[in-house]
Amino acid sequence: MKNLGVNIIYRYPFLQKVHFWIALIVVGILLKLILFPFETGDYWFFLHPWINFIKEHGYFSSLQYKFYNYAPSYIYILVLIAKTGLNPLYSIKIASVLFEYLLAFFIGKTICLKYKNKLFIWISLAVIPLIPSVLANSSYLSQCDSIYSAFTVGSIYFLLKKQPWISALFLGVAFAFKMQTLLLLPFFFVMMLRNHIKFYHFLMIPTVYFVSILPVFFMGRPLDELITVYLTQAGHYKYLTMNFPNLYIWINNDYYEIAKYIGLVVTFLITLFAGILLSRKKYEFTFDRCIQFAFLSAVTTPFLLPGMHERYMYPGDVLGVLYFFIARKNIGFPAGIILVSLYSYVRCSRYHDVLPEAPAFFFYLFILTGIIWDFKRSFKKNRPICS
Repeated sequence: MKNLGVNIIYRYPFLQKVHFWIALIVVGILLKLILFPFETGDYWFFLHPWINFIKEHGYFSSLQYKFYNYAPSYIYILVLIAKTGLNPLYSIKIASVLFEYLLAFFIGKTICLKYKNKLFIWISLAVIPLIPSVLANSSYLSQCDSIYSAFTVGSIYFLLKKQPWISALFLGVAFAFKMQTLLLLPFFFVMMLRNHIKFYHFLMIPTVYFVSILPVFFMGRPLDELITVYLTQAGHYKYLTMNFPNLYIWINNDYYEIAKYIGLVVTFLITLFAGILLSRKKYEFTFDRCIQFAFLSAVTTPFLLPGMHERYMYPGDVLGVLYFFIARKNIGFPAGIILVSLYSYVRCSRYHDVLPEAPAFFFYLFILTGIIWDFKRSFKKNRPICS
């Protein structure tokens, strides 16, 4: 029996019209354009100075200098933006928005693997960019989480299509843009243990990353700095949590060093234990369960890890839509995750000292418990095998 989301689509004829979803896509684009003129701290303190530095130091020649704390892959985009001479604020946002639609495309394509209906691609193109955190991330905050998320979801899609090399390639590209790709590590670890993907496929990740840093290396940047860029980035903010309501709101930041390492070890052990447990033959991974576990990984890892920012639920927010259309009969769990993200964004923007973190933590814990329960309960059902 189809779930609530699909039943609604098939129940109302106007929702089956592509023109309706195209109109909604236009509405989404208009909303983004309204947000484009806003300049936030991320733009003024980081992106705008980087663009200026690139212009003042010869565009591609600027890559030899250590003026940024992102992976070089994103800086290449900034160099191209600077080279065009167009409005940098708008150009940065447009670049991220384009990847939103690539992300939405892969969500729709993944839904099509089950329902064989291309209408869901149009639905995804309309819905995904309107998720509050997605809308705010690119169009308001000038952030680029859409880029690594697009390639991560693409990786999941190709894995479900039984194309592991392409899946690993996409995962490598995602990692070349953001370390947060590792938030889906539990999902890919279990897929490896269940032979959906082999360990040697993951060699594609360091290979792609190494290729991505070569232009900067040839420009004169030391190789050791490029290889350790994510380690440097991780140490930039020494906070156990930054407006994200996970476990670390209860720990004083004076214990940052010890709590950070304990948190990393605990997350690793939980991932290892869960992987070994779920690798057993009695746990049959159907198509639905693959989606459920991808969603579960994306929302559980930020709960366990230290150093999480308000933006790090981004993959969970978008995978929640996939989860809703594939595995759930109600919208409660994915909507709950989106609310946790939205609360974090609002708290980060201007209400840091007004909105408490504790209520969001307990709500997050409640939703997370429900998602785990739903995943466990799914093993009692018979569904088509993951393909």
